[in-house]
Amino acid sequence: MNLQNFISEEIEGSLRNNDQSLLTRRLMDICEEFKLNTTIRTAVFELRRSFLTNENNLNRVSEDSFSEKALAIIEQIREADFEMRELRENTDELVIDAEQISKEFNRGRNPFTLYPLDVKLKQGEITGVVGENGNGKTTLLRLLAGELSLSSGKLNYPALTNLSDSWYEVKNRLAYIPQRIDRWYGTLEDNLKFFATIHGFTGAENNARIEFILYRLGLEKFRDLKWTEISSGYRLRFELAKMLLWKPKLLLLDEPLANLDINAQQLLLQDLQFFSRSKTHPISIVLTSQNLHEIEKVADNLIFIRQGKTIYNGAQNLFALDRSQNSFELSGNFDVNALRICFNNIPGISIESSGTSFIVNTSTQLNIYDVMTALKENKLELNYVRDISQSTRKLFHKDI
Repeated sequence: MNLQNFISEEIEGSLRNNDQSLLTRRLMDICEEFKLNTTIRTAVFELRRSFLTNENNLNRVSEDSFSEKALAIIEQIREADFEMRELRENTDELVIDAEQISKEFNRGRNPFTLYPLDVKLKQGEITGVVGENGNGKTTLLRLLAGELSLSSGKLNYPALTNLSDSWYEVKNRLAYIPQRIDRWYGTLEDNLKFFATIHGFTGAENNARIEFILYRLGLEKFRDLKWTEISSGYRLRFELAKMLLWKPKLLLLDEPLANLDINAQQLLLQDLQFFSRSKTHPISIVLTSQNLHEIEKVADNLIFIRQGKTIYNGAQNLFALDRSQNSFELSGNFDVNALRICFNNIPGISIESSGTSFIVNTSTQLNIYDVMTALKENKLELNYVRDISQSTRKLFHKDI
């Protein structure tokens, strides 16, 4: 995507919708993707700063004032001489190439085995590792991060490895954020500066990287705060900021959505998409999560694990293409008996109770509109409905 397309498709669209958060984040991303002059970068930072300052204020930056400033920046960008930062070569190169990796835990009362599986991941892709609790998601992530030794199989990092590299050097090229984040001391900004320093950013370059990441991830107002003064959700963003300072090729996150509210979840997932698909610094991102539908929206690949066995491992959009039935998850002011009466005259229907919701399985000839029409005709009050025919949600109940 060239700069003009970037502006037309994303920047102007968010401006029309007055999405000040998206607009300012993507303008900052332009500053990373393209070599823009200091005047434009300063204007972008000021616009982002003004949004963040007023984000939680009832007196938000007025739409007219914000639009005027944004339009001025867009015009400056259109008229500026620019060049793309050097594109990554071999973006199709595998970041992870794992063959039949497994892990056995034989000690204790509850032995567990993560059975052999292949994992092949490229830059610019997001891979979601999903499944029920205690089934091996974290074990897989820790294997990929080098936190656990393999019981069998081969694990290589082609895009991270030179022939002369030690494992220590390779490990420093991947970023791993566990679910339980270690406590840190001092202020958030001091920790970022230290982390940037050990990754080779010093002096003015160190300050510039810190300023960019603080504003890009909305952490500026927390820069002088300590661990005990920051919520668990913002501690996660701090960990992400540490990793993004040095642009790893591989980012592994264990349950990053667990302690976030719904708005923060959506913001994080959107940002992960932007970071993974960067034209100059594409990242392969792997994340585990219980937030199944949210992960499926952004994932290019899915790995579903049940009791240590891989049930599905492949492209998200190819899941259940050869299914023999459609499935719909729904809930409302009705019980299973009312649902059976509702679909009594439709052949091939089965209904499963799923706690507070129901799974209605139909032939592949029926779609979500047919289901909703039947509910309407029977005057059943519907609160929620989702087509899960191609969602791994089905795997929490039975095999396809």
